Amino acid sequence: MAEPTPDYTIANNPHILMHCGDVGSDEDGETNQRDLTLVTSSGCQTIYGKSGNKIQHIQGFSGEVVGHSLDPSQDGGVGKAIVAKAGDIVLIAESGNIRMKAKNIYIETSGEEGEGNFMVAANGELRLATGGEFRVAAGRMCVVTEGNMNFVGNMIISGGFSKGSSVASAGFLSSILAGNWASLLTSLSQTCK
Repeated sequence: MAEPTPDYTIANNPHILMHCGDVGSDEDGETNQRDLTLVTSSGCQTIYGKSGNKIQHIQGFSGEVVGHSLDPSQDGGVGKAIVAKAGDIVLIAESGNIRMKAKNIYIETSGEEGEGNFMVAANGELRLATGGEFRVAAGRMCVVTEGNMNFVGNMIISGGFSKGSSVASAGFLSSILAGNWASLLTSLSQTCK
C-alpha cells in the first residue's frame, strides 16, 4: 500500500498561506480533511476539501469578465456557463439586490410529473412592464385577489363571465407575507377550481 502524501506548505509569508493537506484539527483530534488551503493577508480564503467541495470567502468585491475574444454578432455564443450536474443553484443577496440585464432573457423549466413550475413571490409590489405587447397564454388561468381588481383601458372579451364565490377566505396574502409556499399553493389550488 502506498504511503500517504505528506502535508506540504508551499508558501507562508505576510501575503499568503498556501498549504497542501490538513490545517489543524478539531477538539476531538479529527483533521479538517483539506487538500489545498489558500489564505491571503486580507482574510480571503479558498479551500479545496478531500470531499470534492470548494469553499471561497472573499472579503470584498469579486468580479469576473469573460468573452473578450468572442464575436458579439454570433447568436448563441456561450461566454459563461454554470452547470450543476446535480443539486440546486442558489443565489442569495442577504442585504442587497440581484440584477439581471441582457439583450434577451430566457427562463425555462423542464420538470416532469407535477414539476416544471415557475414560482415568484414578493412581500412588496410586483411589477411587469413593457413598452411593447404583453401576452399571457395558459391552458387555464386563475387570478386571485383579496381586494379590488382594476382594469384601465379598453377591454375586448371573447367568451363569457361566470360568477363564483368570494375568495376573501383564501388567506393567500398572509401566506405570501410569511413565505409559506405550501399554504399559498394549497390556497390557490382550492380557490382555482
